[in-house]
Amino acid sequence: MNNIARWMVAAAISTTLVASTGASPASASDPVDGAGSTWSQIAVDQWRADVARQGLVVNYQGVGSTAGRVAYYQAQVDFAVSEIPFQSAQYDRQGNLLADETQLAASRPYAYLPIVAGGTAFMYNLKANGQRITDLKLSPTTVAKIFTGQINMWNDPAIAADNPQRVMPATRIKPVIRSDGSGTTAQFTAFMADETTSDWNVLCQRANLGSSCPATSLYPDYPNSGFAAQQFSDGVANFVAAQYNDGAITYVEYGYAKERGFPVASVKNASGSYTQPTAVNVSVALQGARINNDGTQVLGGVYRNSDPRTYPISSYSYMIVPTTEASPFNASKGQSLSEYIFYFLCAGQQKAEQLGYAPLPKNLVQFGFEAVARIPGAVAAPAIDSCANPTITGGFLVPKATTAPATTAAPASGSSGGNSGTPGGTSTGTTVPGATTVPGATTVPGTIDETGTVEDPSAPGDVVDAAGGEAVIATPGVAMATSVEIDTEGSGTSPIIYVLITILLLGIAVGPPVVAGRLRPSVKQ
Repeated sequence: MNNIARWMVAAAISTTLVASTGASPASASDPVDGAGSTWSQIAVDQWRADVARQGLVVNYQGVGSTAGRVAYYQAQVDFAVSEIPFQSAQYDRQGNLLADETQLAASRPYAYLPIVAGGTAFMYNLKANGQRITDLKLSPTTVAKIFTGQINMWNDPAIAADNPQRVMPATRIKPVIRSDGSGTTAQFTAFMADETTSDWNVLCQRANLGSSCPATSLYPDYPNSGFAAQQFSDGVANFVAAQYNDGAITYVEYGYAKERGFPVASVKNASGSYTQPTAVNVSVALQGARINNDGTQVLGGVYRNSDPRTYPISSYSYMIVPTTEASPFNASKGQSLSEYIFYFLCAGQQKAEQLGYAPLPKNLVQFGFEAVARIPGAVAAPAIDSCANPTITGGFLVPKATTAPATTAAPASGSSGGNSGTPGGTSTGTTVPGATTVPGATTVPGTIDETGTVEDPSAPGDVVDAAGGEAVIATPGVAMATSVEIDTEGSGTSPIIYVLITILLLGIAVGPPVVAGRLRPSVKQ
């Protein structure tokens, strides 16, 4: 982006924000204005709507990370959101030397703080025999070769090796890249430069950027690359989702694929597992993040996190906030901005998963609190252990067993215990209020978590899931578990219902043999 283009973007942002705020005088609840990342925009907009109910006005324009940083150092906004920090001078696709952002921003002191975490996902549109493929797996090397122009067909041997569960179609790959300066591009290219260096250097050479080049927010392109370039996260996601773009794949924040109902590839991590960019997998990965003294992130420990749940291309966005009252900022705006930040670092993170992101882990929230303290007029931070972030107070990162051992309660004379699973027997399991049992039923030891799932991570086996008002009860000799309605609220449902259900289950188990026995003589006649 040349200087004229930068000025035009910043001017457009300024005009829009002044119109939206009415350029009102400073007050105790001054509105605050921001611009930047489209990768983070889904979350930023949701949190803005949340705090608006309390009278806090936060305006935001999703114009891309690069334009957001420009708007900050040109004093057009109070804060910016970007996936990368201010950049030193570098060359654009046309070979023009861009301005040194770090020098330009020095006149308006700032701090970085984490705002939202997420996985850079690979949304794709691919069919085989007319049916959409939804279980694509890709290793980091395969991903890099696709987005550096070295793999061009979906049935390439490298892709086939990642997907032995299916025959890949002979469809040409359409890699879709960002045409604008993008934090998503910066995150993806940073991963390739660090983890698939030789493949990244191939792209640097093809784009005439030298034998190697640093991560960049402007994706390198070259003649006849086959790349399709689109503006903003919505642009690349809409292009891939178009019905006529079979074979297309892009890199984008997971939430954009979720919004459109499109699959994303599972990516191979350091443990050898192929994982999705789910909230837990991203939050687990980011426990490996380190933060430099200047607030910038170091993600090598994220990329190579050995936890099998890790989604390797995980990262978080920065909010760039002022640390002085240099125009257009003031202490009154600092109060509003800090209240917004404390909301999204704590309670707002509860919505991260449903929006396609991941809640920030405690290590990043703590750093955010420290950064907010540098904002003029900021309110005091809450106690970190009272922060309603699900990774801090909700047990979000506690491993949950997908299976648990199934054991049959042994008869015990004169013992009936509150958790009885068989007549006169006891069980180490936890009883769900209002649940019914079947004579001779198998019970599951463990505890019931807040979702109603009985957990025991000590060994594999069956799981009883009481979430949503259903208990799965395994009965001896029955291969398929039976679903039984239960009253999870303990509302006092009549015992007659349970008796009827028990009779029905016994009828299902005993009825067919009895009926068959009665019919057998007539068949012989």
